[in-house]
Parts: sequence; C-alpha cells; structure tokens
Amino acid sequence: MTPRSSLPFAAAFVALLTVLLVTFNHQKPRLLVLQSYSESGTWERAVDSGIQRELTRNLRPLRTRWHYMSFSEESMRINWDTAAQHSRSVIDTWRPDVLVAIGEEAQQYVGRHYAGRTDLRIVYGIGEDPASFGYADAANVTGVRETLPLAQIVELLRYVKGPALRIRALGVDDPTGRAERQQVQEFDWGPHRLAGVQLVADYPAWQEAVRAAAADADVLLVLSSKGLMREEGGGQAVSDRELSYWTEHESALPAIGVRDSFVAAGGALAVVPSPEALGEQLARQALAALAGARRGGPLPPPQDSVDFQISLRPERLAARGIQLPTIYEQAARASHTLYLEGAEAQPR
Repeated sequence: MTPRSSLPFAAAFVALLTVLLVTFNHQKPRLLVLQSYSESGTWERAVDSGIQRELTRNLRPLRTRWHYMSFSEESMRINWDTAAQHSRSVIDTWRPDVLVAIGEEAQQYVGRHYAGRTDLRIVYGIGEDPASFGYADAANVTGVRETLPLAQIVELLRYVKGPALRIRALGVDDPTGRAERQQVQEFDWGPHRLAGVQLVADYPAWQEAVRAAAADADVLLVLSSKGLMREEGGGQAVSDRELSYWTEHESALPAIGVRDSFVAAGGALAVVPSPEALGEQLARQALAALAGARRGGPLPPPQDSVDFQISLRPERLAARGIQLPTIYEQAARASHTLYLEGAEAQPR
C-alpha cells in the first residue's frame, strides 16, 4: 500500500476515533456544582477545594461544571430573578445527572424547582431545615446540612468567663441568619442559658444590639454577618473588616463567632464549621448519588456536617484576659486560621 493510498484509511481511523471520544464524553455522568455566592468568596473557595479534593479520588469517568449565582458583598442589589433564570437555563441546557446546590439562596431560587424530578438528583449543602425548600418528601433529594459547632463552643466557654453563662446571639436577618437562629434556639446550652437570638437588617441596629447585650448576657455569639446593610432600607453592605473590628472593640462582652471571617477581619475567637470538610462530604454524597443513578439505586441518606475548626487572634484574647489551652492555638495554626493582631487578612 502506497503512502497516498493509505491516507483514506488514516482519515477514517481519525474520524472513528473522534466519534468514539465524543460519544465517550457525552456518556460520562454530569455533575453541576451551583454556589449561591461568588467564586471569589473565601468560604466558597474552601468548599470548592474540598469538593475538588474528593473528586480527585474518584476513578469513574465524570464531567464536572461549576456555576456561581454571583451574589457577593460587592453586588448586594443583584437581581435574583435574573440570576435564578440564568442558573436554571444552565441546568436545563447542560442537563446534569446530579446538581450540588450550595447555600440557602441556591435552594430557594433554583434547587426547589427541581425537587421530585426523575431525571435529576439534587445534593444540597445548607444550614436551614431541608423541609423549608420542599425537600422532605422529594425522592430525588439528599445532602448535607451544615451544623454550627455549638457543642464545641460549650466546651470552650469554660475557659472564657465561668461555668454557667448567659449567651446572647446576634446575626443578620436573611436566610442564613434565620437558619442559624433555628439551630441556636434548638440546641441544649446546659449548663449555660440562651438569653435570646436577635437578627437585624442594618448596621445601626447591629451596633445597638451589641451595646445592649451586656444588660442580660455574659457572652455574645456572633452569627454570620455577610451582607449587613450600612443603612436602614438598603444601600451598601458593611465590610467584614469594619463590622468585626467594631464588634470586637466595642462589645463589653467576649464575642465568639461562628465564621472565620469574624476573626480574619479583627475578631478574637470563632468556632467554625469546616468549609473544606463540608465540600468533601458534599462530593461524597454526589458521587454516591451518581453511582445510584446509573444503577437505578436509592440516594444516600442525608447527613449533618461533623468537622469544625478554630479561628483565633491571641493578642485580642489576651486583651480580654482569656487564656485558652495551647491545643486551641495549635488547632488554629494547623487550619491556617491563627491571626496576628492587625493582620486582618493574613493568617500566621
């Protein structure tokens, strides 16, 4: 066979190989990760990192895509209906086998509209009760509920101010804040007592609540504060730096956060659900859901998040006369959440 006469065979082989590759890629199961906020968010990046780490252990062929609804501190007035329509268009066009929807907003505006479908499995990552989104009786839904490490906060309180304390919690009146309020109110705080949970919509109300907390409490529990409006009725959001620094320095009570951003921006102490571990749990749930979809098997049962991390700023704790066992500092160092005073964005 001459080189010229072999060209048609080579071309046919390349064409066949291309068809096989296209078919193979088309038949790969599809996983779509939908985040409520922007991909630039620290928490979102950590969750994504956990998902990616777990997916690298997966040996099955898989197509993965990320989509962000792009709600962020810089775009608080985003048109959520437009963002939701775009997200649902991505789902309807790309047709994933499993949707990993992360955040209350992703459920409210997108995920709940696909509950009960037979052609799509949903894995949620939320702090709120899944039943709030119509997931309780949906056969195609499972996921991970992010639980605040309240039991670990109780353990830590013995080093803060005394054996039986009054706790007042403060957060933002939004879906995340309401989900956290539910967890705080349902938790057994013994031997301590919950004095109340207050959710506010703007910075002046936040400042008033911080100042008033000392009247009936010994400790201030700072819930998620992202998106707090500077003024009543809207406007720009208060930066993490300003909110955390003001709260830490103006509060008469020791303040304990539930998000690393509180300490990174100037707070003293936080006990935080681990976002990377949450991402790993979500990925394992998604992979199990994909495997079950291919075999026609059931979904894995829902789970609660279990891992946590410590964030602390030693200088601010010392200023309040609080000395924690060294194990806490070492735990914060291991998770890169040990911060120097004045280094709002630079962990030690």
